[in-house]
Amino acid sequence: MDLRGPPPDYPYKSKQVVSPVSKAQEHGGFFNDQHPGMSEVAVVRYQPPPEYGVTSCAQDIRQCQPSFLAMPTPQPHSPMSSQASSLSGPAHLAALAPLPMATASQSLPATPPNQPPQLPPDAFTIVQRAQQMVEMLSEDNEALQKELEGYYEKADKLQKFEIEIQRISEAYEDLVKTTIKRESLDKAMRNKLEGEIRRLHDFNRDLRERLETATRQLASREFDGHEDKITEGLYASQSKEHLKEKEKLEMDLTAMRLTSEEQRRHIEVLDQALNSAQAKVIKLEEELRKKQAHVEKVEKLQQALTQLQAAYEKREQMERRLRTRLERELEALRLQQRQGNYQATTLPEYNIPALMELVREKEERILALEADMTKWEQKYLEESAIRHFAMNAAAATATEKDPAASSHSRNGSYSESPLEVRMWQEEEELLQAGRKFQDMEYTIKNLHAKIIEKDAMIKVLQQRSRKDPGKSDNASLRPARSVPSIAAATGTHSRQTSLTNNQMAEEKKEDKTWKGSIADSHSLLSFSANVQGFDPD
Repeated sequence: MDLRGPPPDYPYKSKQVVSPVSKAQEHGGFFNDQHPGMSEVAVVRYQPPPEYGVTSCAQDIRQCQPSFLAMPTPQPHSPMSSQASSLSGPAHLAALAPLPMATASQSLPATPPNQPPQLPPDAFTIVQRAQQMVEMLSEDNEALQKELEGYYEKADKLQKFEIEIQRISEAYEDLVKTTIKRESLDKAMRNKLEGEIRRLHDFNRDLRERLETATRQLASREFDGHEDKITEGLYASQSKEHLKEKEKLEMDLTAMRLTSEEQRRHIEVLDQALNSAQAKVIKLEEELRKKQAHVEKVEKLQQALTQLQAAYEKREQMERRLRTRLERELEALRLQQRQGNYQATTLPEYNIPALMELVREKEERILALEADMTKWEQKYLEESAIRHFAMNAAAATATEKDPAASSHSRNGSYSESPLEVRMWQEEEELLQAGRKFQDMEYTIKNLHAKIIEKDAMIKVLQQRSRKDPGKSDNASLRPARSVPSIAAATGTHSRQTSLTNNQMAEEKKEDKTWKGSIADSHSLLSFSANVQGFDPD
């Protein structure tokens, strides 16, 4: 938004103002494409211009600042980008600042209009830094993709563990059913064997009684006969066979008792294994939730990266447009200076020192705000580091308690399968990986805090060094008030009106504040993105 008044009245009233259309037609219609409305300009005497005071400059600055601050910040979330933007902006302004003095003191050399403008050396450094930033972003993207693939592999492992645990539980249920059936069969066999043993005891008792009666009869009757000997031998052999059968049945009974005890022990071991497997499943589910949260954070970071890339492309387009506009204006000014058609404008002397004081006050305020911002960032980093230390200590104590309980339960069990050993090893590996990840997060946060502190120091030093040459520029600009500057000429050509040196100083100040606000917003955006990406929770 431009708050401009009518153009000033030129001091040479006797001469007529030559229309710029004739000049454009003499040189091949250079300005016809840009300003088609200038062909209708007639010889007009203008009213004297209004006074542009400090209040109007301040109002213009306040009105222009929100529009620049509301623009998207295109730099990525690395601290080197904020440093590059803060370095490139002042360098570009410093390169454009000495142009008015050079044109006021001596005329520019004659250059052909078709010669392309030479790029400053800062453009190559900016391109190299942009390439480095793109490489860094691609490396970060590859690392994030690898981490996402690792999380997918771990999720697959967790699914395999769940399938294995389900299979173990089904096998356990089948084993419980078979053991119940076997116990019922054992009880039936035991009852049957006990009944058989009782029957054999009774039969043995009867046989002994018969043997005793037979011996008594033989003793009483005292006869020797072949038949009696045969019967006696039969009875003896039968008694021996009954004794052997009794011993076999007793051995079978002891064996069945031993097998039943072993089956009870095996059932207890399976119960313990099932309990440990359920605890492991709960832990693995919690870890899976954490990994899913990490995956969501990675997706958010990717979305933020795409947004930053789009904003960066928009800013590059704006810078290209500004550069082309300035190059065209510079070529037009060189052509006008070669022809010697400049007209001196009366400049108010009392606005320049007031504007310089206003610029100094604004720069001091910006420096103070940046110092406060760095202090608050340092405090926030210290608090987050203390919180991270506390959480690490709590996690370490919890992990120390968990392995102690797990080792106690493992020592209490009778035997372990290779599947359980493998699961324990994978759990320990996951715990070690989590600890390493937390250590890396802490080191990255410390390094980021140091980088932010160094960036703040560099900004303060740059603005101090920028503030010192401002005084010498002001002192050197005062003797050349009657000669029009390149900044005033660019203002007349771009806006089709004659601007004073005060308005050009305001535009330079607005450009400085715009670039400084962009650098600050970039540093804040990178800091917030890093804090969201490396949250210890």
